[in-house]
Amino acid sequence: MPGWRLWALPLLSSLLVSAAHAEDWPQLRLCYESQDLSPYTSTPSGAAAEHPGLVVELIEQAARSAELQLVLHRQPWKRCVHEVRQGASDGLFVAVWWADRDAWGRFPGRSMDGQTPVDPGRSLWPADYRVIVRPDSPLQWDGQRFQGIIHGVGAPLGYAVSQYLQSLGVLTHESLAPATALKMVVAGRLDGYALETELGLALIKREGLQGQLVQLPTPVVQAHWYLPLSHQFYAAHPERAERLWQAIGEQREQRADELRQRYLGR
Repeated sequence: MPGWRLWALPLLSSLLVSAAHAEDWPQLRLCYESQDLSPYTSTPSGAAAEHPGLVVELIEQAARSAELQLVLHRQPWKRCVHEVRQGASDGLFVAVWWADRDAWGRFPGRSMDGQTPVDPGRSLWPADYRVIVRPDSPLQWDGQRFQGIIHGVGAPLGYAVSQYLQSLGVLTHESLAPATALKMVVAGRLDGYALETELGLALIKREGLQGQLVQLPTPVVQAHWYLPLSHQFYAAHPERAERLWQAIGEQREQRADELRQRYLGR
């Protein structure tokens, strides 16, 4: 026991010093989707502290590396966007870059004049979006155009994939909750519903719809998820913002295999 105490005291002292310094770090208030995005975030009802979600773990560690006090809260997606635009939140996750989003958020690598592109090396995670359909659906997607559209394809409200589907002229029922939309697909009242691949697989399993729904093999959108910051936060803390994005990229590179295994089972 005495030996344990001698070993533990320096560690405890170090932790206390770190905690004291953390009180002086700038606060980073981040908003994220209130709907269930497991395995990337925990369920809204709360999950074990050791399994907060794949992207949440990345952000937590990156914030510590950038010496930022992390404060998280959940809102519907469009409310998160509004808060970032107004500066009520310092940033949000997860977001695909889209040109019109420069108006409300600063993305890593992207300059204010739009002359430099976003930097995928500092993204949170790669994301593929696929359309969920019935196994007997006539709906087809060849990577450029849809065939067999009858009712239209749904997508979550305000997401980049919904903007893309709208540009193709096939978007419908954007305001439907994902679980409701999948039931409409099963009932033949909706041709398909677009979700990120892992989210779609998890939702199909959670709703007990295995065998009744499948994903089209070709992604409708392939992108990267980012953590955009408010223009107000970036103007006040440009160096911390850059450190945060750099740390996010480093965490993703270092821990990708571990996190895939733990959260995605592969």
